[in-house]
Amino acid sequence: MTKTKVVYVGPVLVLVLLALVIIVGFNNGGLLTALLINGVIGIIILMLLNYLPQIEVPVNIWTFLIAAIGGLLGVAVLVILNLMGYKEW
Repeated sequence: MTKTKVVYVGPVLVLVLLALVIIVGFNNGGLLTALLINGVIGIIILMLLNYLPQIEVPVNIWTFLIAAIGGLLGVAVLVILNLMGYKEW
């Protein structure tokens, strides 16, 4: 029997998106407000995705952080990974 290695994408995506937010936020002060609004919209869209029968993105700490930090881009990555069959968060 072979062991399969499970790679959790959630923590990696959170760290990458957090690094991008910090870098961009410190370079442009006005952009930080836009990133905050984008994060709130991302969380709202993540919650609304649960009502679509084709998309089954679980709402847990990793998907929440990806949506909060990445906003619309983070939710798009979650949806694409879900449609590709990736279910391990």
